[in-house]
Amino acid sequence: EEGAVLSRMATEKTPFKFEKYDQVVFSADVIPNPMNAAQRYMLEARLKRLGVRVFKGAHVSGHASKEDHRDMLRWINPEHLIPSHGDFNLTTAYAKLAEEEGYRLGEDVHLLRNGQSLKFERII
Repeated sequence: EEGAVLSRMATEKTPFKFEKYDQVVFSADVIPNPMNAAQRYMLEARLKRLGVRVFKGAHVSGHASKEDHRDMLRWINPEHLIPSHGDFNLTTAYAKLAEEEGYRLGEDVHLLRNGQSLKFERII
């Protein structure tokens, strides 16, 4: 989807910048129509040009279960989480799941509203 968060990140329309060897996991297949397939192809090509490792086929249905999300958190172990692409109930539920896994709301789990931004500073 052209306006989706990941598409905007890949086209550098957000402050977030991918770094070489970052990883993106597609957990759902493309909805089968030519426009979606073309958009996914372009998105994957952009990500690969940025040096991002792309993983597909991680899940067989359109939506991961809660326990699938828990497993993914454990496998990837991200430094920060920003639940997105869902309404308030979905993003807060994801934040609660992250808290169950040891993350802390406001420290490494960030709930943002549309249009809000968050700046990360790398401390070396």
